[in-house]
Amino acid sequence: MDFFETRERYRRREMKSYISLMLRVLVVGGVLWLGWVWGHAETGSLRAEAERALYENNQRISELSTEVQTLKLELAEAQAKNKVDDLAEDNDAELKALVTKKIARGVAPAQILQAIQELGRPTNCRELETRNIAVATPLYGGPESKVSFFDGGLNLHVEGEADKKSARELPSFDPKLPVQVRMAFLNGQKIISGTLPFDAVIPAEDWVIRLKFEKSDLHGYVASHLSSCTLR
Repeated sequence: MDFFETRERYRRREMKSYISLMLRVLVVGGVLWLGWVWGHAETGSLRAEAERALYENNQRISELSTEVQTLKLELAEAQAKNKVDDLAEDNDAELKALVTKKIARGVAPAQILQAIQELGRPTNCRELETRNIAVATPLYGGPESKVSFFDGGLNLHVEGEADKKSARELPSFDPKLPVQVRMAFLNGQKIISGTLPFDAVIPAEDWVIRLKFEKSDLHGYVASHLSSCTLR
């Protein structure tokens, strides 16, 4: 074997060593890359699972908090109803419901009793406005039968019974029969009825709105006098 054959043999052996080393490096690198990809995917999956569990727990906590608030309100209303049953001796459901809500919101029964007693004698009344309202009947239902006070904070609608002179074009009602007034305000609505003249009171925190309804000088209309009265 001459020199050239020996050198070629060593060169081939060296190339095989390089190729084997490169293959090993590639295999190790591929394994490491696959491990990194798998680990990253698992980490993302675990993170998504943790975020979903955290979101569900927060949702559940919010629902439980709402349920707790509802149960507290129901408990307060139940306790208030028991107090109202002790305070009220009649069967006025509207009065009981109103007093129940006030007590449930923390108003003392003694304060409610004092306010009710003072409602019978409002003081320092100041007339704010007078409006003529057309009385709606089965024959007439024009827009004049609805009026608003306080920029829409209080809306009134008056209904009555038609008389012999009633027509579809002009308002006319029988003043000898009761009329019904529907009052819609911020805290709800109230319906009262009576034979003219009669009064209505809408209570507030420290004052009341007094409405006096009487026959107007305009035919088919009712005059509504709105006043503000203090309780103390």
